[in-house]
Amino acid sequence: MKAPEYFNETATEYFHFVVEELKNIDKLNPTDKPIIEALSFNLATLEDCQKRLFQEGFVVGALHGMKEHPAVSISMKAQAKVLESFKLLGLDASSRFKEEQVKTEDLSNDPLLNVLAGRAI
Repeated sequence: MKAPEYFNETATEYFHFVVEELKNIDKLNPTDKPIIEALSFNLATLEDCQKRLFQEGFVVGALHGMKEHPAVSISMKAQAKVLESFKLLGLDASSRFKEEQVKTEDLSNDPLLNVLAGRAI
């Protein structure tokens, strides 16, 4: 899977990282490419906003006094989209927990494993 050509270096790195992680857990699906692209874009956006906020501060001077830096709301929206993409790809903590539960239940139903563990069949 290849990152879009218009991605900057940061977004491309995130794209390759997400693809590699999905490969490692055997969840890479070609139909998820738009979600992976959106996730990579939002991770890069979030990183850029955080850098900008640490350099410029969380408030800026305005016509009628100080106001919240625009990067604050942009980063909050990007973070919400990142979490949404994690859920869609099954990378969030609750999805991983559910998978662990299913694996544990599957193992406990295996008669051979029950005998080996010393449990009654």
